Amino acid sequence: MRRRTVRQKNVRYGSGRTVMLAAIAVSVVAVGMVVQLAMAAQDQGQAGAPTSGQIGYQNLSQGYTLKVSTNEVLVDVRVTDRRGNPVTNFKQSDFKVYEDGVPQEINSFDLENIQKLVEETGENGKPTEINLGALPKTTPQETYRRLVQNHRLVVLFFDLSSMQIPDLLRALKSAQNFLKTDMTPADLVALVTYSSDLKVLQDFTNNRDVLSKAIRSIQIGQSFTLASSGSVGEAGGTDSFGTEVVTQDTGNAFTPDETEFNIFNTDEKLSALQSLANLLQAVPGRKSVIHFSSGIEQTGVDNEAQLQATIDAANRANVSFYTLDARGLMAMPSGGGASAASPSGTAIYTASAVSSQINSTHNSRETLSTLATDTGGRMFTDLNNFAPVFEYVQKANTSYYLIGYTPSNTKADGKFRRIRVEVVEGRGLKVEARPGYYAPVSFGRSSGQQKELQLADALNSEAPFLDLPLAIETAYFLQPDHHYYVVLAAKIPGSSIPFRQHSSDHRTQFDFAWRATDSQGKVAGALRDTLPVKLDAYTFQTVLKGNLLYEGGLVLPPGTYKLKVVARENLTGKMGTFEKQLVLPPVSKTGLALSSVVVSNELSKKPPTRPQRGPWTTGAEDNPLDSGSQAILPSVTRVFYANQNLYVYFQSYVAKSASSGKSPRGSSPSPPSMALIFFRNGVQISQAGPYAAKSGKSGEGTASYFTEIPLAKFPPGRYWMQVNVMDVPANQVAFARIPMAIVSAPDKGGNHTGSSRDEKYAGPGTSGN
Repeated sequence: MRRRTVRQKNVRYGSGRTVMLAAIAVSVVAVGMVVQLAMAAQDQGQAGAPTSGQIGYQNLSQGYTLKVSTNEVLVDVRVTDRRGNPVTNFKQSDFKVYEDGVPQEINSFDLENIQKLVEETGENGKPTEINLGALPKTTPQETYRRLVQNHRLVVLFFDLSSMQIPDLLRALKSAQNFLKTDMTPADLVALVTYSSDLKVLQDFTNNRDVLSKAIRSIQIGQSFTLASSGSVGEAGGTDSFGTEVVTQDTGNAFTPDETEFNIFNTDEKLSALQSLANLLQAVPGRKSVIHFSSGIEQTGVDNEAQLQATIDAANRANVSFYTLDARGLMAMPSGGGASAASPSGTAIYTASAVSSQINSTHNSRETLSTLATDTGGRMFTDLNNFAPVFEYVQKANTSYYLIGYTPSNTKADGKFRRIRVEVVEGRGLKVEARPGYYAPVSFGRSSGQQKELQLADALNSEAPFLDLPLAIETAYFLQPDHHYYVVLAAKIPGSSIPFRQHSSDHRTQFDFAWRATDSQGKVAGALRDTLPVKLDAYTFQTVLKGNLLYEGGLVLPPGTYKLKVVARENLTGKMGTFEKQLVLPPVSKTGLALSSVVVSNELSKKPPTRPQRGPWTTGAEDNPLDSGSQAILPSVTRVFYANQNLYVYFQSYVAKSASSGKSPRGSSPSPPSMALIFFRNGVQISQAGPYAAKSGKSGEGTASYFTEIPLAKFPPGRYWMQVNVMDVPANQVAFARIPMAIVSAPDKGGNHTGSSRDEKYAGPGTSGN
C-alpha cells in the first residue's frame, strides 16, 4: 500500500512571507502494539479549575439534561515559625487569598493536624487499621473524608522503566526501612509503579505488613532494560550493564501500532504521572508523591505541553511531587566509567568530556526539578541514604490548612492564575502554598468563523490539550537570503482518529494551526491548514494500526522561538497541542555549518505540477525535502523497523570569504563529503561512507547529502547516529548527532518476534512513518 498524499495551498500569516508547501500523508504500519496507562481512562480530558461540582437533572423519557457547573479552588497552606515549627492556631479570618492580585472570598476552611493524631495514638495504643482499597466502590465521599482526616497521605512511586537494578534495590530498601522504623500511625501510604503502564499495587493504608508485602512483590530486573541508561558523551550512549534493549509491546491482532510513540517515552512517563494525579483527585486532602527514578531524559521530541498538563493535574488534585534521583552520589571520571567506551579525540584531555557528562546528568534532572518546584514539593539529589527524604516529607506535612474559594474571575480563557496566600499580622511566619492553576477552557463554537476563533483561543491559551496525541519534528535549512526554511512535521496515531463512513469511503478532517513567537512574545510566523482525509476500505483498516503524517513549512530569520501547534479533528472536536523550543542558529561567517539532519524510512512521489496554482507550485519547488520527482517524509519519532531502509538527508553551508565576498571559503574542485557512524552501548558498531556531496540549489557554498542505509543487519536497540562532514582541502569539519531506535522486523505473516499478529505487512518504504 503506497502513501496517499494531498497537497493544498497555504495561507499567508505572521511575518508576511509566503508559507510554503503543506502535505498530509497516510502512513501505513501493518504491525505493532500499544502501551496503555492502566488508569488513563479516568478523568482524562478534564480542563478546569482544581475541583468542579456538577448538578444534573435527567429526563429519561425525553433525553433532556440540565447541567450547572461551579468551580472551587482548593489550596493547601502550610504555616511555620522562624524555627520551622508548624503554627496551628489560626482561624479562617486570619487568612487572605489573592488570585492574580485580586482578593478572593474564602468559602471553606479546614485544619489538618497530623501531629495531634500522632500524639493521641501514642497515648491510646495501636491505631485503627485503615485500607481504602478494601472499601466498596459505593462508599460515600464523606466516609473517605472522615477516614483520611488528620492523616498524612504519602504515595511511593517507583519508575521501573528508568532505574537500573542497583538503583531500584536501593530505593526498595529505603522504602522498607521507612515502613519498619519511621512510619507513624498518622501515615496512610500507597504504592504505585510504572514500567510500560501505571499499576497501583496498594491503595492508602496504615498496615505496614500489607505495604511491605506489596514492595516485595516488585520483580527486580523485569523492566530495567527499558531504562535509557547512562550519559551520552563523545563516544555515544552508555549502559552500565553492557546492554540496551528496546522492548516491543505485544497484543492481539487488532492492536494499533503506537510503539514508535512510546520508545522515547518521556511524554509517556509524564502522562502516567498525570493519570496518577487524576486518580488522587478523588481522595480529599493534600497528597505527597515520593517519586523514585534515575532521571527523566529529554529526547528532543518531548512535548512541553505534556509537562505542563501533568503539573496542572497535580495542582488541581492537591498533589506535590518529591522527586528523588535514585542514582545517588555519582562520580564522573573524565574518561568515563569502566562500563563505557573511552571518549575519542582530544575530549579526554580537555573539559569537554566531563562537561558532556555533567550536562547529561543535569538534563535528566531538569524535568524532576520542574515537577517538584511547580507542585510545591522538592527535588533530592546526590544522596546515598534516602532516609532524610522521608523525614523531610513527614515534617513538611505535619499540619496544613485547606482553604477553598470560588474565583471572582469567571473567564474560561485557559490562562494561568497565580495564587498568593497571606496571614494577617503574620510577621516572621513562613507561608507555603501552590503557585496557581490553569483556568478552565470552554469552546462553545462549532462552525465557520467560530471554528477559526476556537483555534485562535487554543493557540493563545496557556492550558494544554492532550485529547488528540501527536508528535512533532522540525528541521531547518538555510536559504540564500539568510533566512531558514523550517520543515514542520506532525504525526498522529491512527487509533486516535475517528472516521465517518460515506458510501465505501471513510473520511475525516483536520485543522492545523502553527505559531512561532520570539523571545518578546511577538508572532514571527504562522501556518494554518484545513486538510480532508478520504480513505478506501483497505487503507482505512491499515491506517487504524498506523499513523497520519502532516508536513508543512515556515520561513523564519535566525533566533530562538517558542513553537506551538494545535491540531483539531473536526468530527469530534478533539484537540491536541504540542510545544517546543525552536532554535535557529546565527548564520556563520566562517567555517562549515550544517542544517538539521532528517531521517526517514519512506520516499513519496510528488503530485504533478499544476500551473494554475502558482503559490502551491512555488511551495513545492522551494521545499528542501523535495528532490526531483520524490519527497522525503520525516520519521518524526525516529523509530525504524529492521527490514526498512534508513534515508538520511541534510545540507552543509560554507561561508563566503570575508575578503572577496564572492567565492566560498576554501572552495576547491573537490566538494565536501560525509560519513555516518553508529554507536550502541557507547561502542561504535557500524559506519558508512564517505559519500560525496552534491551542489545545492539554495545558493553558492551550499551542498546537499542524501544516502540510503539498509537496517537488516542492525540488532534492535537504541542508537546514536553521528554525521561527520569533511571539507578536506579547506581543512574544515562539522558533525551532528541524533538518537534513533530500531525494533525487530515483522515476519512474513506480519508478526513481530513474540507477537501473535497476523495481518499483512506492507513492506519497506511504504510503512513505519
